[in-house]
Amino acid sequence: MNTTTTIKLEQILILKFMKKSLTFFAVLCFVFANAQFKTGTIFFKDSTSINGLVKTKIFGGVKFKLSKDSKIESYDYKQLYGFNVSGKKFRYIKGNYSATPRLLNELTNGKITLYSNQVYNPGHTIPNGFSGGGMTFGGGTSTVYFMKVKGSLVRLGIKVKNKHKIYFKDCPLLIEKIENKELYKFDVLAIINFYNENCGS
Repeated sequence: MNTTTTIKLEQILILKFMKKSLTFFAVLCFVFANAQFKTGTIFFKDSTSINGLVKTKIFGGVKFKLSKDSKIESYDYKQLYGFNVSGKKFRYIKGNYSATPRLLNELTNGKITLYSNQVYNPGHTIPNGFSGGGMTFGGGTSTVYFMKVKGSLVRLGIKVKNKHKIYFKDCPLLIEKIENKELYKFDVLAIINFYNENCGS
């Protein structure tokens, strides 16, 4: 393969990557732009709350109005500690080494509080040298879990791993159920619920 062919192939791959990125961004913008205000509650840091209509902003924060024809106000983690909408609880949670809190979906609250976040994975493209096209594998969204234990936020990923068992050391029955596969490592919510209901001091 000569230098000219190599350069052209690189250009094709770069263009395909840019096209995929722009497509994803356009889809993301469309989803958020067409998202409707939904009934919800916003929670302020001063412990007050307001019921009304809530809409998530593209780059963080929320838009809020008291009623359909009311003035729209914008809020983020500077004023809020979270909001509820569509039956879900979203909370601004500060990581151990992050100055800015991240917005996470609270799944269960207890001795261990479990959160989740939807992450987009563009996948991997294997180029086709003959046509300049390619095949993409592994794309889509996945759920990443976090748990808050004794004030610290721990990233679990998509499942409970062996290294996380230390957080359940006071619950040998739970560890036994995981090792015996009565509870699978991907059953993150079920594992945390079992701990909160049966273990911990």
